[in-house]
Amino acid sequence: MCKVIKVVPENKDINSLYLEVSDDKFNHRKAGQFASLTIMGTDGYSQPHSFSISGAPEESDLRLTIKNVGKFTSLIPDLKPGTSLICKGPFGAFCKDIDIKPSIVLLAGGVGIAPFLSVLRHFRNIKAGNKVVLFWVNKSMEDVFSSDEINAMTNELSLKVIYCLSREDDIQKYSRSNYPEVFYEKGRLSSDVLVKYGITGNATFYLCGPLPMMESALMELGKLDVDAAAVQQERFTWNK
Repeated sequence: MCKVIKVVPENKDINSLYLEVSDDKFNHRKAGQFASLTIMGTDGYSQPHSFSISGAPEESDLRLTIKNVGKFTSLIPDLKPGTSLICKGPFGAFCKDIDIKPSIVLLAGGVGIAPFLSVLRHFRNIKAGNKVVLFWVNKSMEDVFSSDEINAMTNELSLKVIYCLSREDDIQKYSRSNYPEVFYEKGRLSSDVLVKYGITGNATFYLCGPLPMMESALMELGKLDVDAAAVQQERFTWNK
């Protein structure tokens, strides 16, 4: 069992759920893993639903960042502090051994940023020296969250961030001189954008997001002769 500490809105569709967990296994979690939640409803316990852990492994609380896409996930914003849930995990091997990869490319779509937030927060905590480039695909800046924190990390880590915004016209209005390693691109992720930021097949690639975005990203990577089998992927079914 675990208890709700708080629910923090990230944007109009996404919330971060903070949990107090008693299972010692969570004290040994790795960045990029996920957990399953089961909630008590009027008809008994729900089916378990899986969500990426977005908090760093070093955090005492468990943080999950969840998009409201259906019946189950619509319950998350209304959870009250002290509510008991069943939380199992940690599960998965996504981003396994990422700590030892010298050159890393993270490709995220929407709330698919969640496991990468865990990685970046972990890297910040351990003062990692890995070279990291993050591409985050969204429709607009209204869909982006934690940008202040992410942008600040570019001044703490060897991190470059590129926001790809498919429905923004004036993208340069978001640029700030105090974040020289943060960039904005109009449109979806493309091979041209990847090349523009120096991406080659020599990096280690990680991909997480909605299935159409992932398929498109793999196609664009293929234009750079990056084999899809070499890209570590977390394929969400967007549990509802």
